[in-house]
Amino acid sequence: MMPCCSKTICNGCDYANKIRELEGQLQQKCPQERLQPTCPFCRHPAPNSEEGIKKNFMKRVDVNDPIAICDMGTMRGEEGDVDSAIEYWTKAAALGNIVAHHNLACMYRKGQCVEKDAKKELHHWEEAAIGGNPSARYHLGCYESERFKYERAVKHWIIAANLGDD
Repeated sequence: MMPCCSKTICNGCDYANKIRELEGQLQQKCPQERLQPTCPFCRHPAPNSEEGIKKNFMKRVDVNDPIAICDMGTMRGEEGDVDSAIEYWTKAAALGNIVAHHNLACMYRKGQCVEKDAKKELHHWEEAAIGGNPSARYHLGCYESERFKYERAVKHWIIAANLGDD
């Protein structure tokens, strides 16, 4: 994810951007001057330090970018601050981030740092599934199967498989 615009860039696009930048440097009148690398999407200069990356990332969080907020929740969770992670994921989910919905559904299912809540779990699975999350579709299939609604379960599993869930 790019810290300037929260866009995810594949390796091919990253490579193409580097080639474009190198060609631009070759066409300069003074080739000794190096151009600063830029983001392929927004052309914002890439930060050259960890501090610059964090600064750009926090700017994205401050402007309520749901992807950046969800990623901040993930970082907090990895650091062990699960309560803060849940707060960030809740905010990102309210802004429509499907990964945040998926993460919250997992938390409510396990009862990890939140009280187990089947209704909230189901709500977040449904929101994530509507957004196109294959894992959420799989879990909805499991939910329907547990309630002996096999026809609905199979439909969810087929959709999950078509979305790439193994």
